[in-house]
Amino acid sequence: MTAVLVAACQPQAAEDADTSAASPRVVWVEPAVKVDGHGVTFSGTVHARSDAPAAFRVGGKISERLVDVGDRVSAGQAIATLDEEDLRAGLRAREAEERAAQAQARKTSEDRTRIAALQAKGHVSQSALDQAIAADDAAAAALKAASEQRILAENQLAYATLRADRDGVVTAVTAEPGEVVAAGQGIVRIAGDSEREVEVAIPEAQVAGLEKARASVTLWADPDRRYQARLRELSPVADTAARTFTARFAIDDPTADARLGMTATVHLQQAVPGDEVAVPLTSVWYSGETANVWRAAPGAEQVAAVPVTVRRIEAERAVVSGLAAGEHVVSLGVHRIDPGLTLKAVLRQSREPVQVGALR
Repeated sequence: MTAVLVAACQPQAAEDADTSAASPRVVWVEPAVKVDGHGVTFSGTVHARSDAPAAFRVGGKISERLVDVGDRVSAGQAIATLDEEDLRAGLRAREAEERAAQAQARKTSEDRTRIAALQAKGHVSQSALDQAIAADDAAAAALKAASEQRILAENQLAYATLRADRDGVVTAVTAEPGEVVAAGQGIVRIAGDSEREVEVAIPEAQVAGLEKARASVTLWADPDRRYQARLRELSPVADTAARTFTARFAIDDPTADARLGMTATVHLQQAVPGDEVAVPLTSVWYSGETANVWRAAPGAEQVAAVPVTVRRIEAERAVVSGLAAGEHVVSLGVHRIDPGLTLKAVLRQSREPVQVGALR
């Protein structure tokens, strides 16, 4: 009886084995997507495009400082003054020298005219006339020099009042009333109102293609608003310690409420080579040091190994070259596939029913 039951079951077992062997293995495939660009972000701070110290053009003792940190100033507004006593004394001395030179010039001019008349009548020699002419020319030159010295003294007196050369805001004060300062020594620092920029540090690997990247800026204080920006300045030399390049992005939107020192984020959408596509990260497998993907169109029964170059990894996808956009690749179970294996490629988003146990 036992032998009869075993013999009766053997045809059914053989039929099940044939059915299992005939069922192709199902694999998911997804299309490679063309990459238009990849985004990176850098944190930085808001600066003014023009931010320079204001200094007296002459030295002296500060008598008054008229602004403090945070004050807004207009072009031409007085910022600080020097004690003018010495400068006024110098001007008076130059004015006196000019008056003396004027008197001497008048005398030599009159002498020249008189001697010229006498020489014409033969009462004096040509040599005497030549001397009078030379003396008159020298006096005229001395008068011109004295006049220039007087103008210089007037300018120096005017320089005793330091004025803002542009509209802006005072960001620092570096000298106090009563302090003796030299010409060119900074008194206050003024950040101009013209344009705001964000300064960031760019790693070496991100410098290439920076000029062609599309830039925008968000402020930490207002992250929901994004402002268009452009690269204005890129340092030609890397920082010796951090090995980064300093870049400044100008904010083009005049409505941006970007205050000095605010924290900002620069968003860059960098262009990529035309042969780069994105595939699921799980599609990439390695043979030695060579990266590969399995290529298979939906409905295909065979796969083909395609070597690719991995450009970068972004979240759950790999950006590769060596594959055309739109080509389909196996997205799951790539390490359990052999080139000669009969399978059935199914699009990942497809609603085609799959037998239980087919994905393994």
